[in-house]
Formats: sequence, structure tokens, C-alpha cells
Amino acid sequence: MNLLLSTDGTPRSEGALAFGTRLAHMLEASVTVLGACEQPTQEAAFAETLAEICTSLTADGVPCETVLHPMPIRHAVVAQATAIAYDMVIVGLVERGRLRRWLRGPSTRRILQYVAAPVLVVPFDRPAIRNILLCSGDLWYPAATLEMVQRIALSASAEVTLLYVVPEPQLTYPVLREMEDAWGALLQTDTVQGRNLRSCQETLCSQGIETGVKLRHGPVAEQILAEIREGEYDMVALGSTYAAQSLRRYFAPGITDRMVEHAGRPVLVVRHR
Repeated sequence: MNLLLSTDGTPRSEGALAFGTRLAHMLEASVTVLGACEQPTQEAAFAETLAEICTSLTADGVPCETVLHPMPIRHAVVAQATAIAYDMVIVGLVERGRLRRWLRGPSTRRILQYVAAPVLVVPFDRPAIRNILLCSGDLWYPAATLEMVQRIALSASAEVTLLYVVPEPQLTYPVLREMEDAWGALLQTDTVQGRNLRSCQETLCSQGIETGVKLRHGPVAEQILAEIREGEYDMVALGSTYAAQSLRRYFAPGITDRMVEHAGRPVLVVRHR
């Protein structure tokens, strides 16, 4: 497994470095430490810092290399992840200045938009991964998301909680009406989501991962954030789609951005088509 671990040398990258380093150990992955330096006069010192990080990782048995890009981190991550295929990109919560944030949103959105690999956004470090919340924003849990969560859970001996939010239908999709009518017993229903919840739970349990299921009812983004606040979760995982049409658009666009910006813990975003 090959990870891209990104830093711009500021405090907002510290959590990503710490969390990503531990994750690399657990996954027995190789690491590329990407440094983004906007000030040419600081490049030499920053290169030394990257070398120290890499030396520490190598001493602990993690294969490591470094690369330095003289540009803002949002551009550096996209450039590096486009040039080389990584299994996961790890980055802190990248912010713009107030005016640019108001006009174009946080810089992390650019990374999520243009990087096809799974992106782990780490706003704050977590000392361990004991419980992972896996959210579905669609009628199924994408295989790529499930596979990545399974791999992390096995390496960390973590539990997984499957969360599905039954929305309040505003459109005339029969399957959504059917799920709303039986949302409290969704796991036992013969709806598409009921079957897929059971399949996902069985898949994880078959690997020895303790897996629970949580159902909530209401606005999707608000309910996911409420579950995150109420639960003791160390990581949140969710899928995001390139699709701009079909039933997926029922689930309001921007939910992924809201989770990344407001979850207050590492969020893994796995893209699928």
C-alpha cells in the first residue's frame, strides 16, 4: 500500500502527520512525504524537516521518500496525486483566507474535487483508531469504501458502526417512501438498503470485525453530524460520487464537504463512479 502524507509545515498539518504516521505503521504501507512550500527562501530548511520525518519513518521500518513542491498545499497535493497513483492521500484541513474561503470554500474542497484516490482529511490527531463510523449517502455501501474501511479496521483492531440515514422524501421515489415507512426496522426489510446493510454487516463480521448498525431519520447531513457528536468515533468514512444525475442527487451535494469541515475528527472520503 502506498500513502501520500502531506504537510505545509504549519500547525494545521501536525495532526495529519501524526495520525498518518501511525496509520502507515498499522497498514505496513510505504509513504511519500509531500512538502508544500510557498516561500523560496524556506525551501532548504523545509527539505531538511522532510528528511528528518522520512528518517524517523524509515528507522521504524516504514519505506519512505520525500518530494517538495514550491506551491500551496492544495495545488501540490493535486499535482502529486495526479502524477503518481496512491492508495490513499492524507492531508490536514486546508483553509483559505477569509475572503477566498467565502468566495470559493475551503481549499480541502479542491483536493476532494480533483484527487481520485481515497483522501483522509485529518483536522486533529486521534491517539488510536478504536471505532470507525461508516456512512452511506446512497442506496448501498460502495465496494471501494467498504474494502478500505475493512483494511483499516483489521489493522487497528477497530470496531465499525454502519450508519444509514433514512431521509425525509421530498421526491416521488417509491424506494425512498418504502424505506421511510419502515425506517425503524430497515435492517429486517427486503428493501434495497435493508439487504445491503445486512450484506455489509455480514462481510465485515466474516473478517472478525465487530460491526454494529445505527439508523437515523431526518436531514442527512444533520443526522450524520449528530451521530458523530454523540458517538465515540475515531474516524468517519463515507463515499463520494462523480455522478451529477440520477437518484444520488436526491442526497444533497456538499454533504461530503460538510462532514470534512465539521466532523472534528479524521474523515476518509472514497470516490466512486
